[in-house]
Amino acid sequence: MKPTVLVASSAYQKGQAVFRTAGDIDFRGVAEKENVLAAEVKNCGVRAVVVGVEPYRGPLFEALAQTAAGQPSLIARFGVGHDSVDKSLARLHAIIVTNTPGVLDDSVAEHTLWLLGNLAKQINRQDLRVRQGIWNSATGVELRGKTLAVIGFGAIGRRVAVAAHFGFGMRVVAVGARPMEEFRRREIRPLEEILAATGTDEYTDDLTAALTQAYAVTLHAPASAATRHLINRERLEQFRSGALLINTSRGALVDEEALYDALASERLGGAALDVFTNEPYQPVVAEKDLRNLDNTLLTPHISSNTVEANRRMAESVLESVRNFLGGKLEALPRVKYV
Repeated sequence: MKPTVLVASSAYQKGQAVFRTAGDIDFRGVAEKENVLAAEVKNCGVRAVVVGVEPYRGPLFEALAQTAAGQPSLIARFGVGHDSVDKSLARLHAIIVTNTPGVLDDSVAEHTLWLLGNLAKQINRQDLRVRQGIWNSATGVELRGKTLAVIGFGAIGRRVAVAAHFGFGMRVVAVGARPMEEFRRREIRPLEEILAATGTDEYTDDLTAALTQAYAVTLHAPASAATRHLINRERLEQFRSGALLINTSRGALVDEEALYDALASERLGGAALDVFTNEPYQPVVAEKDLRNLDNTLLTPHISSNTVEANRRMAESVLESVRNFLGGKLEALPRVKYV
């Protein structure tokens, strides 16, 4: 009998072309709310699940531990970010957590550039005016020669830098969490070679210095305690007047209340967000709803949702599941709460 693996509905919909043709495993789409998914884990007696961005904080871990009965179990994240999965609970219950790094970099980088171009040319405003019967154009700007600050210089940030510099002629400043010398030690290639290959003019760990010179700022850092509200009220004051902000990383990086104030006062020229503090989007303060501002562009966490990226994510998940079922993944060590 083929082993059964439960897949949260959002992930199943995106990867069904791959999941349906995996002849050795029965992938079944189920509701992704944690209580429902946990109940299905118990009903089906499975040891492996595939999840999307829905947060999982308790019942799912207990259900997997129960059905695993002392064996390891698996939570395979359909995507790169894994902040929605409580890793301390995973360690406690000997649950392996995997993700799909490297498979969605192009899609997210492309989405970032589309958002940037939309803001620069005010496409959303122009479209709205035409639909309202108004033939009175807003004035856009050229990106050539403008400075783009790329916050987070990993794989996606580097792809954005390449497209911005070699495609649009922008000046790129990369901002990393590590000082330059540490960055040099950790990289295989020389820093100068990386900068030249990505069209990056400068690398720095000084966020303030980058913000004060940038026409546009794009976020590609992971969500963590250190990066929560990385862009806060104080940081927004450091932006150049009329600057643009793009976030295709994680909503937790931006203080949305402070962002609303900066946009409403038009100190910031515009913001394009694909990720939010609350998803589906709800304002963190009711009277400060980003949807009510015409200098915002909002998309529903879709930067990685392309035909190509979804297939690659599903194939990566399938590989992880097969390795797990074949005993090729080691369980994480148990830990005790103190």
